[in-house]
Amino acid sequence: MRSWRTELFAGLVGAILVIPQGITFAYIAGLQPEYGLYCAIFVTLFCSLLGSSSMMSGPNTAVAILIGAAILPLAGRGSPLYVDFVFLLCMMVGVVQLVFWLVRGARIFQYLSPAAISGISAGAGFLIIMASLDSILDLSTFKTTFFFEKLFVIFSDAKDLVNPFSLAIAVTTIVAGYVGRRFSPRYFIIIAVTAGYLCGLLVAFIWPQPVTELEYLGRMPLQWLPFNVPTINMEYLMIASTLIPYAVAIAFIGLAQSLVIVRELKMETDQDINLDKEVYAQGVANFLAPFFSGFAGAGSFNRTKANQSLGATTPLSGMAAAGFVLILITFLGPVLTYMPMAAMAGTLFIVGADMIKLRDIKHYAQVRSELFIYLATFTSIMFFDLAAGVVVAVFLSVSVFMLRISQLDLKVETSAAGTVIKVKGALFYASVAHLTEKFHQYMDEDLTVDLQFTTHIDQSAVDFFIRESKGMTNRGKHLTLLVNESQQAFLENLGISKDIRQISL
Repeated sequence: MRSWRTELFAGLVGAILVIPQGITFAYIAGLQPEYGLYCAIFVTLFCSLLGSSSMMSGPNTAVAILIGAAILPLAGRGSPLYVDFVFLLCMMVGVVQLVFWLVRGARIFQYLSPAAISGISAGAGFLIIMASLDSILDLSTFKTTFFFEKLFVIFSDAKDLVNPFSLAIAVTTIVAGYVGRRFSPRYFIIIAVTAGYLCGLLVAFIWPQPVTELEYLGRMPLQWLPFNVPTINMEYLMIASTLIPYAVAIAFIGLAQSLVIVRELKMETDQDINLDKEVYAQGVANFLAPFFSGFAGAGSFNRTKANQSLGATTPLSGMAAAGFVLILITFLGPVLTYMPMAAMAGTLFIVGADMIKLRDIKHYAQVRSELFIYLATFTSIMFFDLAAGVVVAVFLSVSVFMLRISQLDLKVETSAAGTVIKVKGALFYASVAHLTEKFHQYMDEDLTVDLQFTTHIDQSAVDFFIRESKGMTNRGKHLTLLVNESQQAFLENLGISKDIRQISL
């Protein structure tokens, strides 16, 4: 009983959080607000129905930005042609992600280190905080390129830029959230939103809107079933060929963010999560989104984090969130119309701040490589964007992984038959050089290489043994490989020389 109530309540909170995000990200993508809400409903619903985790999917910042960048050169912002091209691009994104699923591409993200995941999470939290400042301070017309430029201008010209009424509502929301958490960790987000809403009503009652200049959520009419058949013809297919690079980029970045979130859930909870199933869910959801007047999305860091903090552990919370968005807009429209955007931004500020865990730096400081990955990922997101941070995280994680597995554990022992080199680890093209150095120290005597604890042997390792064996034979020395039965058959299939003696144990 408590379990499904927890999931439904988490879905309600997720719906409250996604409404302003859907509107904002639709604007970023160059679309009307309702398209963002349809994305929040149907992408979330399909991902939860087909996925295996409690991750909240839906409108995503990086995806929305890339959609706008891809389509704006082709059509006028918000025009029917623009919308058609967005739908075409989103279908392509879904197809690319399904191809990624077919080749089991999710495995590449298994190499992300915990430090990289923490760095991405912290970086995403920082971006959420920076984005929330626009509505907290009422900087809707304020545009900057870098976060430090925004902070510099705000502090240097706060008197003229900052809306004190908007700031008061946001501060009330944030304070109420942190105070509410001390007394009710389960309901603190609802407490924060309610406090911000009531503060906004009080401000509106005392001062008229022309004085406060507050921005409200406003009215958003929605259809319960906005079914749409995307236009596809020869002309559109020609346009599709020019959109392939964008489709691939959006598909990869969307999956990267989603799988990072899922990996974090897998580490921090006991959910039985299938990464390939999550890729499939994302692909199907993004392909079907245009048929329901939505655009492509991805996993949401802040809503998933809020979902996790409320104790949700199943996809039911995502399904509930999709339903609650529709219900809230339909039946509570008049109430939500007067929801201050500053209150919503204050809630996002809390969620973003919770994603930055200072204790992670102390934890990863124990291993320099992990600390470097964490800081490099975090700073890349700070100074560039989330997509750049994900690329840096993947590159550094894979690089460190390759560096570590390329280091063999070599032990040298002497016996009546000569020198024995015991090899532990993976013996492949990247680690053969390590063995070569040790091998050449004993090249003038009979050698036995013990491969019983070698986890992998590739063709380059076999070629190395064949080459060294010929040189030793010319000097009157012998090379012996100590292997197990499976290794012996494998080495023979790879073409190991008959001149190399193999002792199978």
